[in-house]
Formats: sequence, structure tokens, C-alpha cells
Amino acid sequence: MLLLALHVSARSQEVLTSACNQIHAGDSLNITKTEYFYAGDNGKDVVWDFGNLELTNSYFNKFNIIKDNQIIGYDSQKILKYHTTENGLALSGFENMMEYVDYHQEQVLLPLPLQYGQTYSKAYEGEGRYCGTHFIRTLGTMQITADAQGTLILSEADTLRHALRVHSVNTAAIRLSKDSCRNDSDNLKQIITERYQWYARGYRYPVLETFSSSTYHNANHIATQQSGYLCPPDIQAALNDSVNEQIRKYDALTQAGKSANAYKNKKDYSNSPCHHRTDCSFTYDLRTNGSLVTITYNLDSAAQIHVLVVDIMGMIYRDTEQNSPEGACQSMCIDCSGLRRGQYIIYINVNGTIYNNKIMIQ
Repeated sequence: MLLLALHVSARSQEVLTSACNQIHAGDSLNITKTEYFYAGDNGKDVVWDFGNLELTNSYFNKFNIIKDNQIIGYDSQKILKYHTTENGLALSGFENMMEYVDYHQEQVLLPLPLQYGQTYSKAYEGEGRYCGTHFIRTLGTMQITADAQGTLILSEADTLRHALRVHSVNTAAIRLSKDSCRNDSDNLKQIITERYQWYARGYRYPVLETFSSSTYHNANHIATQQSGYLCPPDIQAALNDSVNEQIRKYDALTQAGKSANAYKNKKDYSNSPCHHRTDCSFTYDLRTNGSLVTITYNLDSAAQIHVLVVDIMGMIYRDTEQNSPEGACQSMCIDCSGLRRGQYIIYINVNGTIYNNKIMIQ
């Protein structure tokens, strides 16, 4: 009864906790890849309608085991070494066919507890080997924000009314060299990764996720990879998870009287923006004048614009976001005064579409 009372008291403010959302050894999840999609609005009482999201025929299994008193995660591409505490989930290392890295300053993946409006930022650092011959040193910053809460619609059968969205930005610099003592500036790579994860009350893992990763060589853009992932409620409900099972049972009882009217409000949802669309035409011109960066742009429809200024060592120096209406000759000014001279990446996310620029601060 104490457990139920604890979760009922938090209903007005969805909270991720260690008891409900920390990973468990022994869990096995079937993940479906989806098309990449725009993550939609942030804020409170948001309705995200992903009922028409296109699934691919690509599936993979992700499972966790205990090895040497540590949780090890396996998926189709890599092995992940986790460190779990009451304060959250961190990555202590990983390996794949080409490389391995051990973090002596861990990469935080999910701070706990976490509720809407909270932001967490922490640097990480690690070392390893690439192809067995090259030394790797990686350092970066993980920034995590619970930026939205509301209702998540996957289908008429899966309308999740207590969803919390977590937005993470991971900026990293990776140096490759044959000598661990050598600083080889010609082999400096940067990676900027954005991830949105939707957690739903009564389910341990994110039910939906969108992922975008851009790679650079000495601040010059090389490629961007994007995808989406779905771990539906029925898959998670089959896990041996008594804590979340009790929450779902309680919610089923309290919602029983409301179920008859649940879909009378469906028309409100269908009138919401189609959040999985990204076809927002955006043209822009970027200019620097000393330490002032000005982006002049045109939009065919309203859009959310997120801009990062990142140095070649993966540090975020400016982070700005604005909602812009449809129209021409709009502008955004970013004051970079106080930044050291050198090369920087201007990373622009417009409704999920990524644009990249390399600038020089004088």
C-alpha cells in the first residue's frame, strides 16, 4: 500500500525514479526501428500523436546481464558497461567490432530522480583502442533535460496519458593517435548527438525514442545518421517488473470509470499538429562579424529552431532555442563574446532536420 501511495502522490508531476526506471539485469527487449521523426513540442500538457509512424522491418534484441557485479547491455552493434546507483544510470565503457573505450569519468545517461523542468549537465572522459593499433581519447559533455510532459499516442490501443520526455545532447571530441602521449590534431573528430526519449508511467524503459548523430572531422561536417526506435507497452508489460505492474493495475482501476469517455476526446488529439512530419522548408544565410553570429532565414511554415555553438573539443558554449512563425527575412543573433579564438561548429536543428556550419571566431 505504501508503494501505491507513493506513486499516486506523484501523479500530477511525472517523476522518473530508480525504483521504476532504473535498468534491470535479466531484462530482454525487442526494439523496432522506425522512420526518423520530428520530436514535436516541449512544455506541459503536450499531445504527441505518432499514430501514423512508419515502422521498418528492422528489429533487434537488447538485453542486460550481470557480469562481475556489473550490468552489461548487449544489442546488435555493441556491448555497453553500465554503472547503476540510486542517483541514476551511467556508462562506464563500451566495445564493438572496431573499438573499445573505458570511461574513468563516467558518461551519465539518466540522472534519477528526474521530473519535468530539471536539467543535468556533466563532463565525461575515457580512453581506449581503435582496431587494436590506435589509441583513443574521448571527452565530452552530456546535457539532459526533462523538457516536456503530456499524452503520447501510439495507436488507439496505446494512448499513454502520463508521459515524460527526456531530451539529451551529447557533444564529444575523439582523438586518434598511434602514441598515447601524442596530440595528433589531424585526427580530431567531433560528434553531436541528440536523443529524445518518451517514458510512460508504469513502464521501465522509454517506449519511443528518436536519435540524430552528426560527425565532424576538425569541425567539418562528414555525415548525419538519424533513426527512431519503438519499445511498445505490450513488450514491456511482459517483463518481470512487479513495481510497474502494480502501477499499471492501480491505473487500470482508477481509469475504469473514465474508459467509456476516453476516446470522446480523440477529436482534440486529431486536431493537434502532425508531429512526425519534418517537411519544413528552411533556407538560411550565416554570417560572423567579430564575435557576433547572425543567422538570417526563411520558413515556409512555423518551426522550432535549436542552435548549438560547439568547439572542436566537444564543449557547448552557446545553446539557444526559439519558436519561429512562417515568414521570410527572420533572424537569430548569437553573441559569442568571451569565446577563445578558433574554430567552432554551428549546429542547427529545425524540426528535426540538421544543418551544420564551421565558423572562425576572431
